[in-house]
Amino acid sequence: MEREILKKLKARAIVLAEGKFGELTGKTCNILVMYSGWRRVTVLSVIDSRYAGLDAGEVLRLGKLGIPVVSSLREALEVSNPDTLIVGISPVGGRLPEHYRKVIIEAIEHGLNVWSGLHIFLSEDPEISRLAQSRGVSIIDFRKPPKDLRIWSGQIYNSRTVRILVAGTDCSVGKNVTSIELVRELERRGLRVGLVGTGQTMLMVGADAGTVVDAVPADFVPGEVEKHVIDLEKENINVIIVEGQASLLHPAYSQVTLGIYYGSMPHGVVLCHDPWRTYRESFEHLKIRVPSIEEEINAAKAHIGNIKLIAVSVMGKGRTRPEIEEACKLIEDKYHVPAADPRLDIKKIADKVEELVRSLT
Repeated sequence: MEREILKKLKARAIVLAEGKFGELTGKTCNILVMYSGWRRVTVLSVIDSRYAGLDAGEVLRLGKLGIPVVSSLREALEVSNPDTLIVGISPVGGRLPEHYRKVIIEAIEHGLNVWSGLHIFLSEDPEISRLAQSRGVSIIDFRKPPKDLRIWSGQIYNSRTVRILVAGTDCSVGKNVTSIELVRELERRGLRVGLVGTGQTMLMVGADAGTVVDAVPADFVPGEVEKHVIDLEKENINVIIVEGQASLLHPAYSQVTLGIYYGSMPHGVVLCHDPWRTYRESFEHLKIRVPSIEEEINAAKAHIGNIKLIAVSVMGKGRTRPEIEEACKLIEDKYHVPAADPRLDIKKIADKVEELVRSLT
């Protein structure tokens, strides 16, 4: 999505995450709740009947956030005055569950706009699009690729703005959280930061520019990322944070990962890693091993060349602080770079990014 379009997007939202809130496939909802009110979306309630009556923060073990979880759209409308319904799930394959369809139709009938990041485009569904038009509401499919896709041009070699890629050794290892926490911390330090989103959740939450790259034909992924980096550079910013996807060694998604690397040509990589994960998320039945930090970075160097690992973001969800601290120390001792859970100590990672920015500018 172009920067000017994203600038105008704001929502006071109900997030639909029935049966998925708090799980990895509900990560869109999880992130929207965690960063409600940051840039683009204020979450007023979450729909998931399993947790009705609780506060959304309690479900995510963050303490009360003042965001109720309800069992239906009707209940959500009773406790708030939203303007948008957001589909808050990211299932493998991006399909729309049939019971979600009924809620979406009900929301449109109540005059709500609809945001979706699914592979199925609601704006192209005849029934839903006709109803939206008759009610005068908008449907935004964040995964819908732009019409003017471009091939990588090499302009990125002329870019002088410091570029940091938040990459990973697997899916769902904290790239969203790391990217957002890093942007927030660098901005607190007075740096001018641009955020390139490459997934639907980041575009919803607060990316300055971006395209959902897994919906783009492979030939165009590097060019799309490059375009957004070059466009943001014109804003006279100090550093561009690029959200990564999946892993270079992932059998299903590596083509997207590689395109982001080529499109951004990063000066530094913050690598997100879950030290306790043995097999790839959502592919555990195939026993596909998650690569080590060293294997992932070596793969990046083999493809891109001069790749510099500057920090490791540790996915510590569900782990105790002592467990996280021990894992971070082991990583630091082995790789000689800072390692931290971004929810607990983003400053350690931000220090390294700021150091790189100062040295290159």
